[in-house]
Amino acid sequence: MEDPSNQKDILTETTAEEAGKSGFHKRFQKPLLIIAVMMAVVFAVLIVFNVLIRPFDKTMSTYSNFTVEEGAGTADVAEGLEKAGIIGNSHIFRLTSSMIFSSDFKPGTYYLSPSMDAVSIAKALCKGNITTNGFIIPDGFTIEQTFSSLARDGFGDEKTFMEAAANPFLSELDFIGTDIKGSEQVEGFLMPGTYRLESDADESMIIYTMLDSFDNFFNDDYRARADELGLGIRDVIVIASMIERETSIDSEKAQISSVIHNRLNLGMIESEDFPDVPLCSPGEASIKAALYPSEDDNIYYVLSDKLDGTHVFTNSEAAYNAMLESYNEAKAARDGSLHNKQSDSSEVSDEE
Repeated sequence: MEDPSNQKDILTETTAEEAGKSGFHKRFQKPLLIIAVMMAVVFAVLIVFNVLIRPFDKTMSTYSNFTVEEGAGTADVAEGLEKAGIIGNSHIFRLTSSMIFSSDFKPGTYYLSPSMDAVSIAKALCKGNITTNGFIIPDGFTIEQTFSSLARDGFGDEKTFMEAAANPFLSELDFIGTDIKGSEQVEGFLMPGTYRLESDADESMIIYTMLDSFDNFFNDDYRARADELGLGIRDVIVIASMIERETSIDSEKAQISSVIHNRLNLGMIESEDFPDVPLCSPGEASIKAALYPSEDDNIYYVLSDKLDGTHVFTNSEAAYNAMLESYNEAKAARDGSLHNKQSDSSEVSDEE
C-alpha cells in the first residue's frame, strides 16, 4: 500500500506541472496568433500580386516590336503597351512595376507578347536591348526585326544591314549554303543573345559575329544528331523556328517537336511542306527541342481550354477535335466576358 503522503506529493507535482503547461500555452498563444495573421496577410498579398501580374492574353504567343522612345516616362510606356495590346491595363502595369522596383525603362526596340506576364515585360524594358558596348537580340526575331532594332539603337543602317546579309560570300558557311539567295540566306542563323562589340564594328562585322555565335553553338554533337535524324542544319532551324512561333513555354517545346517529327515519320507531312526559310531566329531551347523531341506518339496539339497558353497533346483525331472544340468554347466565353466588361466600362465613362 502506497504512502498517502507520497500520493499527496505526486498530486501536488502534477497540479504544478499542469499549471505550468497552461501558463506556457497562454504565453505563446498571442505570438502564434500574430504569426498566423501575418502568414495569412502574406498569402493574400501573394494571391493579389499573382492576379496583377497575369499576362493580358496567355493564348497569344505572337510577338511584335515595341519601341520605348528616349525620355519616355513610366506612364507613357504603360499607355503605349496598352494601346499595342500587349498589356490589359496601364495603371495595373505601373503599380506592378513599382512593386518590383522595375520602372526605370530603357529606350530601345523590344520584342514583346501579350502572353508575357507583367514582371517579365517590366524586367525586359529595364534591362534594355543595349549593353555598355553591345546589344541584346531576343529569341524569335526575324532579320527585319533584328536589323530594325540595331539601326534604331545606333548600330548601323537598316538598308546596309540587308545588303551585307545578301553578300554571296556568306554561302561559303556550310549551314547557309547556296540554296537561298539574298538577305534571306541568313534568316534563322542570327543567333539570339547578348553581344559586345568593338567600337568600330560595322554592319558586316555585326552579322559575321552573330553567324559565328550560331556556328559555335551548333557544335559537332548537334551536327551529328541532325545527321541521325536525316535532317540538314537548315531543316533543323526551320523546325526550331516553327516551335519558337508555337510556344514561349520551354517545358513543352520538346512535345511540340515530337508532333512535328511524328507527322514527318508517318508521312502525314513532307519536308517539302515546310518553309524553305526559317520563320525567325529560334533560341537555344527551341533548337535543342528540334533535335531532341520527346518520346511519345502524339500527332496533334491544341491550346488548352484553361486559356493559360499551354497546349494539350494527343494521338487521336477524335480527341483532338474534342479538345479544339473545348478551347474554342472557352475562348468564346472569355471573349464575350471581356466584351461585356469593356461595354460596362464604356457606359460608366460616358455617364461621367
